[in-house]
Amino acid sequence: MVPTEARARFAWLVLALVLGNRVAATALAEPPTPKDGPLGMRFVPLPKGTTYLGWNGKPGSAVKTQIEEDFEIAIHTVTQGQWVEVMKRNPSWFTKGGKGGGAVRAFKEDQLKQFPVEQVSSTQVQDFIKKLNEKEKGNGYLYRLPTEAEWEYACRGGVTTEKECSYHFYFDTPTNDLSSKEANFNGEQPAGKGATGPNLARTAPVGSYPPNRLGLYDMHGNVWQRTGTADGAVWISRGGGWYDKGESCQAAARCRDAPAYQDVLHGFRLVRGAVP
Repeated sequence: MVPTEARARFAWLVLALVLGNRVAATALAEPPTPKDGPLGMRFVPLPKGTTYLGWNGKPGSAVKTQIEEDFEIAIHTVTQGQWVEVMKRNPSWFTKGGKGGGAVRAFKEDQLKQFPVEQVSSTQVQDFIKKLNEKEKGNGYLYRLPTEAEWEYACRGGVTTEKECSYHFYFDTPTNDLSSKEANFNGEQPAGKGATGPNLARTAPVGSYPPNRLGLYDMHGNVWQRTGTADGAVWISRGGGWYDKGESCQAAARCRDAPAYQDVLHGFRLVRGAVP
C-alpha cells in the first residue's frame, strides 16, 4: 500500500494542477532531473514565463519580467578541466603552476580539474562557446551564456510570484541570511543574520555547497558568473565570488566589466537551447 504521507502529497499535487496553481505545484515537485551534456556537464530545464527580478530589499524593487523562451542551464559553472579540454590551456590563478598555486597545494591535479575556471574575459568565454558549438554541431543544442534575466530567474529557483522573488538568497528555501558554511565567500562578512564562517581565500570545487531548489550549485559565491547581457560598453556578471562579502552574493547583485577584463573572481555558467 502507498504510505499515507505519500498519498497526501500526491493528492495535493493533483489538486494544485487541477486548479492551475503553478506556485503550489512547483513547491511540491522534486527538482528537475538533470540532462547529460558535453564534457560531463549536466543541465536542468526552465520554462519560459513571467517572474519578478531585481529585488534589492526595498519595497517595489522587484520588476515584473518576461522570460521569452524555454532554456536549460548547467548545474555547475564551467570547470578548469572542461575549459582545458576545449581550449587546450588553463588560464586559472588557482592551479599548481599558477600564481595562486600555494592556496591549492593540498589538492591533486584531478581534484583541481573540478575547480571553476577563472581569469577568463567575456571575449575568451565567447571563444570557448564558439569552439564548443563547433565540437557539438549536429547534437541538437546551441550553447551560450545566459541572459542576465535568465541567470537571476534560475538563481531564484524558477519562482514566479513577487513574494517568492523578494529574498536575497536561494537554497532549498529562500532566505535573507548567508553564512560561508552555505556558499564560498569571505565568511568574516556574512549577510543578514548569517553566522560567521570560514574564509577559504580561494575558489572551491564546483558543487561543494548546497544547491538551490532546481539543483543548481554555486549560484551565490565561488566565482562571479558572466552573462550574455551588455550594459553599454560593459558586460554584466552575477552571483558574487570567493573574495566578496555576503551582501555581494545576493541574487540581484551585479558586476560590470569591459569585454577584455579578466581576474581571479570571474568564471561562467552555460545555458543551451534546441537548435532552431
